[in-house]
Amino acid sequence: MFNKNRLSKSNLYLTLFLLLFSYAQNASANISSDIDQLLENANKIRTSDPAKFEALLTELEKKSPKLTKQQSYYLNYLQAYKLTFNGKAQEALPLFQSILTANEADIGIKFRARLTIINIFAIEQNWTEGLLYLSILLKELPEIKDFDIYLNGLMVTAIFYNQLGQYSLGLKYAELLFSKAHQTRTLCVSKMVIIESKLHLKQLSSNGAEIEEAVKLCNSEPIAANFIRSYNAKLNLTNNKSEGVIESLTPYLAQVKSTKYPRLIVEVFTSLALAHWQQGNLEQAEEYANTSTLIGESIKTTQAVVAAYKLLYQVAKKQNKHLKALTLHEVHTELDKTYINETQAKHLAFQLAEHQAIEQKNEIDLLSKKNQLLTAEQALIHANAENTRLIILVLVLTLSVLTFWGYRLLKAHKRIKELAEYDALTGIFNRGHFTQVAKNALRYCQSAEQELSLIMFDLDYFKKINDTYGHACGDWALKTAVDACKSIGRQNDIFARLGGEEFCILLTSCDKQTAQVRAEACRQAIEDINTVDSGFEFTITASFGVTDVKTSGYELEKILADADSAAYDAKHAGRNQVSVFKTPDLENNVVKLDDSRNTF
Repeated sequence: MFNKNRLSKSNLYLTLFLLLFSYAQNASANISSDIDQLLENANKIRTSDPAKFEALLTELEKKSPKLTKQQSYYLNYLQAYKLTFNGKAQEALPLFQSILTANEADIGIKFRARLTIINIFAIEQNWTEGLLYLSILLKELPEIKDFDIYLNGLMVTAIFYNQLGQYSLGLKYAELLFSKAHQTRTLCVSKMVIIESKLHLKQLSSNGAEIEEAVKLCNSEPIAANFIRSYNAKLNLTNNKSEGVIESLTPYLAQVKSTKYPRLIVEVFTSLALAHWQQGNLEQAEEYANTSTLIGESIKTTQAVVAAYKLLYQVAKKQNKHLKALTLHEVHTELDKTYINETQAKHLAFQLAEHQAIEQKNEIDLLSKKNQLLTAEQALIHANAENTRLIILVLVLTLSVLTFWGYRLLKAHKRIKELAEYDALTGIFNRGHFTQVAKNALRYCQSAEQELSLIMFDLDYFKKINDTYGHACGDWALKTAVDACKSIGRQNDIFARLGGEEFCILLTSCDKQTAQVRAEACRQAIEDINTVDSGFEFTITASFGVTDVKTSGYELEKILADADSAAYDAKHAGRNQVSVFKTPDLENNVVKLDDSRNTF
């Protein structure tokens, strides 16, 4: 529905990334001092004074015929930086790559270009490639002797992890950077990343002291300072302190606009819109939200722009402009869905990178063992050359035995893993493995502030099926019901058999209403099962209970108990229906279905 510009979706990280490479590099001694000075000046002010930076670039471009090779590479880097800053990363990428392929280019410029490419992968949401490059960076970082380059590596790591939504890792590297940095600009950027991480991890204090200290530290960096103010605004909005949001952001609106950085502008204007909405100022809320959506046209699926569309929908609804409200609601729903999908893609990329890291470690361990074996073999050959043929024979036999038993152990391990994690009949998770996976999912969704719902169901009158048609038919019914539910599910749903005829489905990034629809689809699919293949004709139905973390919290035992309670309500209300769990002070919400087809 939307032609989104993926190159502009890096949250505030494009700015941060550009801030981090603030350490001046000396140009070649052969270049003219005036051009060299212009390049250095442009590099130093590129984040603090974007307008003057562009003017210096224009002046340098006019002098391009007089530039040496090193100056040309430096200018290419600054030009690519400008493109990246303006959201044109695809145009900047060839410039950065031309620097990397130039053998005579200065190592400092190459390093900056290489790190910027990592950031471009993030802008393009190519998380897999970005994590690959980052893993290489982390391996090389301990060997870096240049202290400024070492700090740059820490900063890239902290920023990238925050961008990926891994705020605990981002906080870890940002705090390490802050403890080692000495330049004000580096301290400013690291402090900004720390505050953003703490905001998402719910560790940011509401007393404002840390925010005030960070803003003061970033006094000469308007983009960074105003991003920090926007974090404080988000915290105040969470605590319903709308007046504080207006007082802290309004005086800096002109400064925010002058940065010409869409990501910052939409963050500030959306926060102001939400603050005025909380105070009931519909006209001002609508004005700020409209500005946010206009400025954020190229970054529609960022959280601030999605929130602005939602607010405009709420304002239109409040004003009884129903047609406008419907249109805005459709826009918001589509954008919100895209935003959630992008968040899930980040999480899956991170999980894939972790898996690849484990595989690489296993390969390294295997190679190490093979090397040890070869070393021992060579030592034996040199120590007793006359027995070489015998030693080789012994080694071959030994390796054959080890291979044979290794293969047997591998098969046994695989079988044990299947028995430990999966239900033998239905092929879905068993209760023990479900408990482990579900707790991990709950922790992640709580940290990432994502929706999570749980569906619990069991087959109606299942004992009667076993007693009437036999346990083989009962097993067929269980497996067929699971297959019916799996056929309409998502690949990342966590489906488990809790025992007997009782099952549950854990749905990440899914609200309760969507889960209710899903449960109804599963209920219908089970009811529609044709039992002729079992050798008997009967009807299979199931009773469903639904809840989510907003209602039941993030404790596994509680959410299971609430879903089970809702399923019990469905049973009590006549079976073959879906019941949504409500807290005791709300009315019981049972979806009444036609149970005329129930055989048992």
